[in-house]
Amino acid sequence: MTALPALLTIAHGTRDPRGAEEMATLLSILRARHAAPVANSWLEDFAAPSVDEAVAGLIAEGVTRIVTVPFLNLGAYHAKTDVPNAVAAARQDHPDLMVAHGRVLGLHHGLFALARARVDAVSDPAGRDQEVLVVAASGSSDPDANSDLAKGARFLGETTGHRWVECAFAGVTWPRIDTVLRRVSAAGATRAVVFSWSLLAGLLEQRVASAAAQIAGDTGLTVVDAGRFGPDPLIADVVLDRYAEALAGDARMNCDLCAYRVPLPGLENRVAAPSGGGTGERVIAP
Repeated sequence: MTALPALLTIAHGTRDPRGAEEMATLLSILRARHAAPVANSWLEDFAAPSVDEAVAGLIAEGVTRIVTVPFLNLGAYHAKTDVPNAVAAARQDHPDLMVAHGRVLGLHHGLFALARARVDAVSDPAGRDQEVLVVAASGSSDPDANSDLAKGARFLGETTGHRWVECAFAGVTWPRIDTVLRRVSAAGATRAVVFSWSLLAGLLEQRVASAAAQIAGDTGLTVVDAGRFGPDPLIADVVLDRYAEALAGDARMNCDLCAYRVPLPGLENRVAAPSGGGTGERVIAP
């Protein structure tokens, strides 16, 4: 048994069999990169194993230390209530088990790198000043999570070269994806690229596709699907970053996406440069 703690991801849960298949693919990638046991668990009772079942399975393998990482994209109710409750129950049920808990994947720079790759696959960079980028998420009653999506949409647009960016939600909160697509069409847009801020296949993409087809038929707006994150090696890197943070700590403030730490498109010269006084660069809309 390796001295490294096991990795246990805690995902939302999905009735879509494609989502479970994608999670299995991601686990294979993680196991190839991580020299300790790796397992996944689900919060919803329609998916298995549950957190307690997964923890029991790891203990049966001889695991004595675990790092739990919420496999969630934004810090909404599941991340703030359900996951901590499940981790607390595991600690109570297994007092000899050492558990370190990580944070949600959130607005990690690796996610933006993957999102840019997804957009690049369907969008010509030369034409983006005439194109609307729409970033969609499931939606939450938590304004903290919803505002993170708004930040993510703006950040993605600034690093793809889009000068018209909207965020939208599939449910729970506003604005809904169909409302946003109708709004941009009424404002004169002829083409929109939609990226789903979603880790696995599920209801979000189905609602986006349905809305896109309806609005395209009603308005003539061209809606291009840039997909979602999916089980990519970059996602595995993000999970392992959150694992490492849980073990070693993370002293950053608002530096996850700082241009002086992360090479961003068009701003690569800022990495490791003195940040005092800036560089004199300006972002000017075309």
